[in-house]
Amino acid sequence: MPEKALSFSENLPQNRKKSRFVIKIESLAFWFWFFLSIEGCLTFVFFQSKPALGTAVSYLPPISLAGFLLSSLLIGGRLRNPEIFQSFAAKCLLLLTGWAGLSLFWTGASPRFSAMGYWLTLTLKIVVVILTFLRADIDKVAIKSLQGLAWGGLVYALVPFLFNARTVEGRLGHELFLHPNDIGNRMAINCLCTMFLALESWGTTKQQKTYLYFLMFQLFTLLTSLSKTSIAAFLISALIYIFCSKISIKKKLMTLGGTSLLLAASLPTLGRYLNEYLNEQQGGEALTTASGRTVLWEIAWEMIQENPVWGYGYQSYRDVAPQVIAIRLVHPHNEWLNVWFNLGGVGLILGILTYLAYIGLIWRAKQAQLPQAILGLSLLVYVLIRGLTEANVPDFLVYPSVLMMLLIGWMTPRKTVRLGKTDD
Repeated sequence: MPEKALSFSENLPQNRKKSRFVIKIESLAFWFWFFLSIEGCLTFVFFQSKPALGTAVSYLPPISLAGFLLSSLLIGGRLRNPEIFQSFAAKCLLLLTGWAGLSLFWTGASPRFSAMGYWLTLTLKIVVVILTFLRADIDKVAIKSLQGLAWGGLVYALVPFLFNARTVEGRLGHELFLHPNDIGNRMAINCLCTMFLALESWGTTKQQKTYLYFLMFQLFTLLTSLSKTSIAAFLISALIYIFCSKISIKKKLMTLGGTSLLLAASLPTLGRYLNEYLNEQQGGEALTTASGRTVLWEIAWEMIQENPVWGYGYQSYRDVAPQVIAIRLVHPHNEWLNVWFNLGGVGLILGILTYLAYIGLIWRAKQAQLPQAILGLSLLVYVLIRGLTEANVPDFLVYPSVLMMLLIGWMTPRKTVRLGKTDD
């Protein structure tokens, strides 16, 4: 079957066919995910003096691409892979997205139009993923998406080193515009996706080695961020990936060896940071209070009890909850408290259903022996661990909704599953 492409010459006269302009959906997917990977560092690099402008710039690619793909459908493009809409996981995620949008009517976020902008952009990103699946081969789109994520992740990982971005504690990043915890989270997710590309026999041996180098550098960046939760969650999820995957013993040992060497090289720095964390921060009580998170959890729980059903609205925590420290807090540092606080009990139920449906999808994909099932599982393990002490803003769940939609569509059973793998 030929690769699906957008053609703007189907209705042209025969003598004008030579000027045909063709754009492959897979290429659009690559560049879309490349942008998603680098957007987190754009404000730091270009817009530190005008962060609002940086946010506005980040709106443009998803809006433009969604409009382009929708217009291609109106021109007469044929829909493919409608099965993704039959997935209960996809329905739950879309319902959660819709409920978050509905909560904008009563949100305490200020200004409200800013929260609306974040919600609309996030929704359009999900729409872009769905449209790429509906217009092309799902496996090709998914692999190109992961490749775009990996290449963009490489650029993102290079930025703090090129700009020598360090916090006062010596962590990689910038407190305001490129926070070490954000670096750690992005790199952990990128490492899992890049690991899939490097180990699951996609493409040539040369391409696999390229992604293996990407993986090692992104892992080094993750370790240098000194993001405790992201590092711990990644190591656990990576071990699950390696031991549950059907890759060769040689690849498993090679990956474990490379990871162990980088971890050993980072131990002195990690040890010093952990020693300071355990013995100096907050009078030596940082561990028992989870770096002060227990106070945030108590405050969030008290406010949830006052409005348990509807919540305070999408992105409302930063403006409604009391600010107990000098730095402005945008979430209560727990995934489920954040969902319940912002989206109420309705949002909490939808979030739980989304994860449960996603787990069911992983199980069915594993039964069908789809290699992407182990990627879906490792990402799930990572976000569930990270969600114990962190939340995600402006997203709804710690699992990035756009990436979840990609994996949901990819793991959904189809009439014909063509993986296109080449075993080297």
